[in-house]
This record gives sequence, C-alpha cells and structure tokens, in this order.
Amino acid sequence: MEGDGSSGNYGLMDSIAALQWVHDNIAFFGGDPTRVMMFGQSSGSMSVQSLLASPAAQGLFSSAGMESGVSAAGWSGTSLADAYRLYANFAPLVKCDTAADVLACLRALPANTIVLTQGLPGEFPYFFTSIEPRVLPEDPFGRLQRLGSPVPLLIGSNSDEDAAAEDPSQALDANGYAALVDAQFGASAGTRVLGLYPASFDSTPRYTHIDVGTDHDYTWETRDLARAASGLQRPAVWRYLFTHRYENDPYLKSLRAFHTAELNFVTGHFASVYYTGLPYTPTPDETSLSNEIIGYWTRFAATGDPNGAGAVIWPAYDATNESIMQLDVPIRPLPGGGYRNAQCDLLSGLP
Repeated sequence: MEGDGSSGNYGLMDSIAALQWVHDNIAFFGGDPTRVMMFGQSSGSMSVQSLLASPAAQGLFSSAGMESGVSAAGWSGTSLADAYRLYANFAPLVKCDTAADVLACLRALPANTIVLTQGLPGEFPYFFTSIEPRVLPEDPFGRLQRLGSPVPLLIGSNSDEDAAAEDPSQALDANGYAALVDAQFGASAGTRVLGLYPASFDSTPRYTHIDVGTDHDYTWETRDLARAASGLQRPAVWRYLFTHRYENDPYLKSLRAFHTAELNFVTGHFASVYYTGLPYTPTPDETSLSNEIIGYWTRFAATGDPNGAGAVIWPAYDATNESIMQLDVPIRPLPGGGYRNAQCDLLSGLP
C-alpha cells in the first residue's frame, strides 16, 4: 500500500479482503468465524501457501488445503527493487511513458491490455508474488519451514499431473524418451534421471515421461513443503496422493490421475470434467469415493483433523514417517514410508 513500502500482491490483498469479509459476516449466515478452511488447487494452492505466510492474513482462517501446487524455496517472488527494474519497460510498451501523468495513464488501461502486454514473449519474467513489507515480507516456503504452518494443513498432489499436458496416446520409444529427458535436464543430469526412471519404469516410455514431468513439477515440491512445515509442536500436516483413474470414459481413463482430476471428487460435481468440459457419470464406486473425500475435507474444515465418522484412519504426516493417504478405490494409507522418495531427492536438487 502507498506509504508503507508495499507494492504488488494485489491478488493476495483481494483474497485477504475476502477472508476478512467472511470472518466479519459468516455468523449472519449461520457460520462460525473460528472455523474457516481456505483451500485452492494449482495456482490457487500456491496462493494458499502465500496466505499461510502472510502476516496480514493471520487469524482469518483455521485450516488450509493445498491441492497440486507448491512454490519451492525461492520460487515465489522477487524483491520490489528487482520487480521495478525487470518491469521498467512496461510503461513504454503501452505508450504511457510519455504521458503527463504516467500513473494515471497506467491506471486507465483496460485490464486486457495489461494482461496481454505482461504476457508478451521474452519481455517480462514471471513472478507469482512480490516480497514486500506488509503482505509478504518473507519467502513463503522459507517462512513455513522456519515456523511451520499457522494452522493444520492438508496437502497433496495427483500421481499423473502432467498427463494433462502430454497426450499418453502419442507413441514414444525408449530412445525418444531418453532424448526428451536429456533435452530437459542436460546430458549429465539426464543420465541420473534415467537411472531412476528407466523407460520401463511405467507401462510405456510415454507414461514414464509423464511420471518424470509430474514428479519434477509437483511431487517433490509437495513432499518438500510437507516435510518443511511438519514437526513437533506444530499444527498437524495431512498429506494425500490422488491416484484414481476415471472408470466410465476411455479417454479420461487414459489420462490416469491427471491435473485437476481430484476436484470433481472433492466437490461431488461431475457435469464438467477435464479441460474440455466432458460430462461424466461416476460409477457407484466413484460416487462412494467422492463421498469419502468430501467427508475428509468437511471434517478437516470443521476440526483441523480429517478423521472421524468411522472413516479409514488418515495418519498425520511428518518427515520421519512420510505417511500419505492414497485417495483411490479403496481409500487407504499408502504402504511404506513415502512415495518415490529417491526420485524426489534427485529432482529437488536439479535446476
């Protein structure tokens, strides 16, 4: 805000204003301002992470959920000094640099012009947030690692997130797979990746490449934040892995547990599934799975603990036990401590 050295993070400010409104008004609708769960998916999940770390948001929620989106250490934003420098060319691009009142000119721009200009190829780097004094004075990952989550945290990802960006039906042989890995990571790091993800790691080289992308983009970051935030004398962390494959549609089934796949089960609505808006009729088992997941989310919102009502026990997560709840038919804790730990250890250390 003007005068306190704060700039940027206006989306987070909008979210904080919405949380404040809920806090101030929910009692009029029969709600309890001391029992408010905020949760988000993908970029929404990263917004939740920033709100968990924001001093301006504290006290406005009692629990939080992060689905398929984590900002790793140092990824979330940039300093205001760097942001001003890196975006210095914005005003000239929109012809405001020569205006008598540059700020008034910028404020008068249509929102669409701002979005399209900011997205011009090669012009501006992408920063999710700004590190500034009032809303986000510290890297969100670093703050959660240092202090833990301020409230109980439910966090997880899907086992085949990158299937939404890579068509599993496209043929890929072992040599082509190795070439893709080398191109992504470089020859030296690629060799290490191939050592833990040989072409035969999954049913086809294409699915193996999806596994690599998924673990690189989602799995290790989710594990790192869950490990960083959990610990003794801290609010509990509950981690899940969604692995269910849609049963009543061959195309959706081929995508396995794709990015956004869990959302329909969390909401119980299947009228519009996947990015193409496919209508979907869940099987009886899937209806039961959705009801179970809704039960976990609802109890977590009410109490900060997903357990109860006779449901399968969801063990709390910490860095020593790596307990993960597998959301599938049937729901059950994932056996063995953690999920692809060696792969996550490797990927988290790569550029």
